[in-house]
Amino acid sequence: MEFKSVFKTYGDNTVVDNLNLSIPEGKITVFVGPSGCGKTTSLRMINRMVEYTSGTILVNGEDNTARPAHELRRSMGYVLQQAGLMPHRTIVDNISTVPRLNGVSARQAKSQALELLNTVGLDESFAKRYPSQLSGGQAQRVGVARALASESSILLMDEPFSAVDPVVRADLQKELLRLQSTLGRTIIFVTHDMDEAILLGDYVAVFARGGRIAQFGTPEEILREPADDFVASFVGRDRGMRRLTFASGADVPIHPLDAQQTPWQQWQLNVEDGRPAGWRIDDRVIPGGSLFVAGGTLRDALDSVLSSPSGWGVVVNEQGQVLGLLKSDDVLEATERERLNRYGVSA
Repeated sequence: MEFKSVFKTYGDNTVVDNLNLSIPEGKITVFVGPSGCGKTTSLRMINRMVEYTSGTILVNGEDNTARPAHELRRSMGYVLQQAGLMPHRTIVDNISTVPRLNGVSARQAKSQALELLNTVGLDESFAKRYPSQLSGGQAQRVGVARALASESSILLMDEPFSAVDPVVRADLQKELLRLQSTLGRTIIFVTHDMDEAILLGDYVAVFARGGRIAQFGTPEEILREPADDFVASFVGRDRGMRRLTFASGADVPIHPLDAQQTPWQQWQLNVEDGRPAGWRIDDRVIPGGSLFVAGGTLRDALDSVLSSPSGWGVVVNEQGQVLGLLKSDDVLEATERERLNRYGVSA
């Protein structure tokens, strides 16, 4: 997909200013920026929900004005912030909408819809429900399933997770990454949240006010070398912490669970059925901090020791079983090595 000298104006107001951008195939490209910077308008110009003023947008090498707008829209998936489900239709009928419009038989469209429910992590029992009977997170999963039903290689996502609570949002982000690892679609994802952009994006386009691209690159490139003061300020003062997302924590030593032979013997990790269940000190049990999944990032490792009441991070496997502990000094030494290596300085 490619934008070539694309402008969008409303009278004297330029919303998108000379947009030139090539979007890699089979990757997640995130449009991120402050409100009113043209990122959503740019997304909607792809499927002509918004018609651009001048320039060219190529989709799979073809000018996106070469066919009727309604055919173009049916040819790609589109996920809205509020899911946009039709309230009077069941979930299975919502998902089947585009295939039916494209001439797929009712039986085949229903069968495909049931498969897609499983794909996005919902049981087939949801098929006969109505949107009003779903939670926000469930509705967004249905929205993703409906977008996937187009069977297009392109999926447009307009701030799809911003209206749900943080826990559900994290689950949906993980689900999207899982789906992408299997399906390999070309996804354009709009958000105003830099952390979400870093987590999801293979590539990130940072939009500045006035509808211009301030920087385009991988998340690591943008965090390492912001193109200008605007990008540096938008990325935020904690971009050093965010960069740890791209550094492995696999080399941080894992210590055994033996409270009697360690300096933190006043703290005792409670373990129930092999899982962490808080820290005991005296006669109190204090909830533990965030867990470090073995093989995770250095940012995860640092968060685990900083959020732990004992100062020791808890290491678990993918199933949540305790493997050992991280010492804060070890994690800090690893972050220092990463900083030095980043600038080519020997430790």
